[in-house]
Amino acid sequence: MKEISKGTRIINYLIDVAIISLIASIPKAILFFLVSPVLVYYSVFLVYYFFFEYFLGQTPGKMITKTIVVDMQNSKPSLRKVLYRTILRLYPFDGFSYLFGQEQGGHDLISKTRLKVKEDK
Repeated sequence: MKEISKGTRIINYLIDVAIISLIASIPKAILFFLVSPVLVYYSVFLVYYFFFEYFLGQTPGKMITKTIVVDMQNSKPSLRKVLYRTILRLYPFDGFSYLFGQEQGGHDLISKTRLKVKEDK
């Protein structure tokens, strides 16, 4: 199976971060004096990735690039794998894992998931 390029992954990331930032700006503005803006952002970040990847198999960024999250057998990943994948995105060096070696990042390798091109039905 063809690997998803690092360029496609960057596009996914930029689209998703833009959407997450937009969504997080609403509670950040309302709760500015009560809750840390960083806490709000990362809470939205975790819910966003978990919700979209577990229930739909793809985030809006992945929808645009026509990619989908699968496990190593090309099936829908389990709740546990998606949860690991989501939490591992918070690891500060996860982004650097793309600079060296494979097209998969740390959150893919450890959670035993990957991206593939979504097949039209």
